[in-house]
Amino acid sequence: MEITQEKSKESLVIRLAGRLDTSWCDSVEQVLTEAVKAGEHRIRLDMGRVAYISSAGLRVILTSYKQLLAIKGSFGIVNPSSMVYSVLSLAGMDSLIESLAEPDAAPTTEQSKDGRSLVSPKAAYELFPLPGKGIRVEAVGNDSLLHGRFNEVKFEDTIRFDYETVAIGIGALGASPADCTPRFGEFLAAGGVSVFQPADGSARPDFMVSEAALVPEGHLLLGLLGRGDFSVLARFQTKDDARTVGLAEIATTALEIAGTPAAIVVAVTETAGLVGATLQKSPAFASANNFDFPQIRDWLSFTSERAFRDSTSLVVGIVARDGSSLQSHLRPLAPGIQGHFHAAGFPYRPIQKGLIDLKPTLASLFEGRAANGMLHLLQDSREFTGAGESEFLRGALWIAPVLP
Repeated sequence: MEITQEKSKESLVIRLAGRLDTSWCDSVEQVLTEAVKAGEHRIRLDMGRVAYISSAGLRVILTSYKQLLAIKGSFGIVNPSSMVYSVLSLAGMDSLIESLAEPDAAPTTEQSKDGRSLVSPKAAYELFPLPGKGIRVEAVGNDSLLHGRFNEVKFEDTIRFDYETVAIGIGALGASPADCTPRFGEFLAAGGVSVFQPADGSARPDFMVSEAALVPEGHLLLGLLGRGDFSVLARFQTKDDARTVGLAEIATTALEIAGTPAAIVVAVTETAGLVGATLQKSPAFASANNFDFPQIRDWLSFTSERAFRDSTSLVVGIVARDGSSLQSHLRPLAPGIQGHFHAAGFPYRPIQKGLIDLKPTLASLFEGRAANGMLHLLQDSREFTGAGESEFLRGALWIAPVLP
């Protein structure tokens, strides 16, 4: 089979010539998947020179159609051969057949809600104002509990991680402190979803999604807890001359957009790779020297290279200029900039373009799946051996000023 591509004003046209059968369906599916990963959300499949299509080929077409429909993109068949037209009609899929002129049609109303633009060194941003005024943030706990002083922790009431709550740090979901104690690990919450990596040997993160009267509940042992609303949605896309954009640049730009000394960021991103660390044991079992070498190897697992490559990630964090009152919970990101970010990595799925809502977007990440893993994101700037920083391709950032 011959596969060629042509970019029109609004769409990508992929032309096929030959037999779309079991031997070639994987190749065609890979081309379609890579096109979506590259940001093409309007795709037309020209099948004028396809002599035969099997059920395997129909599956590829239907999968691509459903994937693009889910992100408010579009997919259609143009110029079908008589054989393809007949098979599509018999299979009840003839509604996918379109005119070749269709790719240049005007985008839908949802796709044309343009926001204000902003450009950073490696990415272009489209900004959409939201009604929120900001988020008030409080620090929870202190680093001493990581060094053998867990017995001094005074647990407050169970926290409800509802739609207006944002949290990052070390925590767990559970009804009581006793239930959470052996499981405390990397934790994040935003938009009614909560995810944590139990530090009890569990292979994958656990999570809970708000639904009707059900709200995630648990305890935050150490970290930052905020309540409020977001004021800006920023859609970002790497520039043509930059393959990826790093965490430090995204965080710095988010701070600039917020226009305040500190900002909360929640992001859903198509991700090139994440760099960070994960707790292997609950701080309940920590000793005074557990972060000394070589004991640290039993407590923390570091990424030796970028993890969760070509994935979709949920990232939650705070970024602030030097001198913030929350600085004891932050680490250097860039000159004059501090931050604290956690991320959960998911199997790749494209993100709908334009103006999207936080709550359904986050909930959709968990439909039929759990996160593959979690990381406390780090800047690994060691010369030669360092893994660098987390890098992203495109995505959505919900940004809120941290209120005084």
